[in-house]
Amino acid sequence: MSSVGAIAGMILPRFEYEAPESLEGALSLIAGAGGDAFVLAGGTDLLVKMKRGQARPRLVVSLRRVPSLSGIERTADGGLRIGPLTTMSAVAGNRLMTGPFVALAEGAAVVGGPAIRNRATIGGNIVSARPCADTMPPLVAFGASVRLAGPAGSRTASPSMGRDEILAAIDVPAPPAWRGSCYLKFTRRAAMEVTVVGCAASVDLEADRRTVARVRVVLASVAPTPLRARDAEDWLVGQAAEEGRIARAARAAADATSPIDDCRAPAAFRRQIVEVLARRALTAAISRATGHLPKSGL
Repeated sequence: MSSVGAIAGMILPRFEYEAPESLEGALSLIAGAGGDAFVLAGGTDLLVKMKRGQARPRLVVSLRRVPSLSGIERTADGGLRIGPLTTMSAVAGNRLMTGPFVALAEGAAVVGGPAIRNRATIGGNIVSARPCADTMPPLVAFGASVRLAGPAGSRTASPSMGRDEILAAIDVPAPPAWRGSCYLKFTRRAAMEVTVVGCAASVDLEADRRTVARVRVVLASVAPTPLRARDAEDWLVGQAAEEGRIARAARAAADATSPIDDCRAPAAFRRQIVEVLARRALTAAISRATGHLPKSGL
C-alpha cells in the first residue's frame, strides 16, 4: 500500500492507493475502509474534487487492473454490453457504435477535449450524476440498464447506488429493425465546454418506415437528472413522421423544461435551444431510420 501526494501535477491530500485485479478484491477493499474509500476510474472528476477539497478519501481504489470492466461487446440478442471503464474515446470510435447506437457515440465524442476523452470513462459519466453528462441522454433513450456489484451480489440498478457498490456493466437492449438515433449538444464554445443543453432522440418506426412506433426524447442540463420529454413523444407515437408533427413535438419538449438561470445561459434561452435541438435531433433520427423525411406537416 502506498501514499500518494501528487498525481499529474495536481496537489492532492494524502491518501492510500490500491489497484486490485478483480472485482471481488475491489469490493473487499471498499468494505474494509468503512465508508472512507473512493473508487477511481478515469480520475477526471475525482482528482479535481480531491484537489478542491470536495473529496477527502482515506483510500482510493483504482479499477484499472480489473479486465472485466473494460470493452464493448455485442450480446447474443443484438444488444450491447459496455464495460464502465471504457473510455469516451473508445466508445466514440468503436465499430459497434454505428447505426441505431450512433447517438451514444455522438455523446461520447463531445465530452471535453481529446485528452479528457482518452481518460474519462462512460461509467464515471454515469456515476458522477451531473446534469450535463453527455452519455446519459442516449443511454436513457435506448432504455439501457446498469448492473451493480456489491457485498450482497449483483443487481440491476435502482434509483440509488450504495457507497459499497461498484458499477459493473451497462446493458443496452437490442434495437428493432427500423431505429434511428441522434445526440446533439449546444455549448458557448466549439470544444471543451460544459453542455448548456443536450438532446438525445431515439425513434423506432413501423415496417412501413413512416409511422412512429416508439420514440424517446431525453434532455440534458435542463433538470437535475436527464429529463425525458414524454409530451413530445406523445405527439409522434402512432403518427406519420412528418416535419410539422416533429416541430410540434419539439415545442412540447421545450414546454416540458424548467431550467435554471446560471453563468452559462438564462432559462429562457435554454428553452429556446431545447426546441431547436429537439427538432434537429428528431429529424436526424428519423432520417437515419428511413433514409428520407416526408415533407408534409400539420
